[in-house]
Amino acid sequence: MTETCFHAAAVSRPFFEGWYFKHQSDEHTLILIPAFHRDENGEKSASLQIILDDVARRLDFSADDFEADTKRLHVRLGQNVFSEKGCRLHIDLPGLTLRGHLRYGAFYNPKRSLMGPLGRLPLPCFHEVLSLFHRLRGLITVNGQLWDFSDGFGYLEKDWGHSFPSSYLWLQCGWQEAADRSCVMLAIASLGTSQLPFTACGSLILCKGKQYRLSTYQGAQLTHCGGRRIALRQGPWLLQVILPPDTVKTASSGALLLAPEAGRMSRTIREYSRCQMRCQLYKGGKRILDTQKDAGSLERV
Repeated sequence: MTETCFHAAAVSRPFFEGWYFKHQSDEHTLILIPAFHRDENGEKSASLQIILDDVARRLDFSADDFEADTKRLHVRLGQNVFSEKGCRLHIDLPGLTLRGHLRYGAFYNPKRSLMGPLGRLPLPCFHEVLSLFHRLRGLITVNGQLWDFSDGFGYLEKDWGHSFPSSYLWLQCGWQEAADRSCVMLAIASLGTSQLPFTACGSLILCKGKQYRLSTYQGAQLTHCGGRRIALRQGPWLLQVILPPDTVKTASSGALLLAPEAGRMSRTIREYSRCQMRCQLYKGGKRILDTQKDAGSLERV
């Protein structure tokens, strides 16, 4: 997939590009977000944001400490390396030390680009999923304690452009039961320009080895997006995600992250890295999927 490559060399400033690596086990969630940014003055920098069970930390790097391949997925930030084969961590922050190596199994790639024809528009942000599901192997030492991900699984996506959408909702939930490896990802964003705004929706579902897709360019319409319920309908298909009452407890809960605005990491958002979700998929009233898991992640801006 061409989306795995690094785009900065092909675009003008301002610009950002970030990769979202999610790792899950029965006990822990570890999210790593390596990113490159170039502001409106052309100043380059890089960062690694780390979420450990709803607590976020940030490690800044100079542009000289950042490397990314333009033909394949391979990102280096200092001594930290991220690729299709896995990640290697060597992180020292006040109160946080991470060491270890996680290996990734084969990626469950989307069959085609999530954005489809929307990817050819001059949008502020582009979004693609690189792996809906992959197995994990390895240990990470977190402040001297071993986190074992050997029976865990991962998810990988990326964003690039110059700014995150002004408003959006993003959620993802993955799980495995015996041979069933599943994932639901849904993104709803305000895109376009101030003169021509529009809302786009896109969802990818992996269920029992099959992939399903609901998207704006295929006729999907958002029929409900408020409170605890999000519903997306596309012809005979209905995707519904229900958030239990205690998923988002207060306006100040969740992990604080920085997001790009005109290439500069100056915007603050909140992510709930491990929350409960009920995911339902129907076709013509026939149930394809209906499950409730506590492995969901959510951003609502």
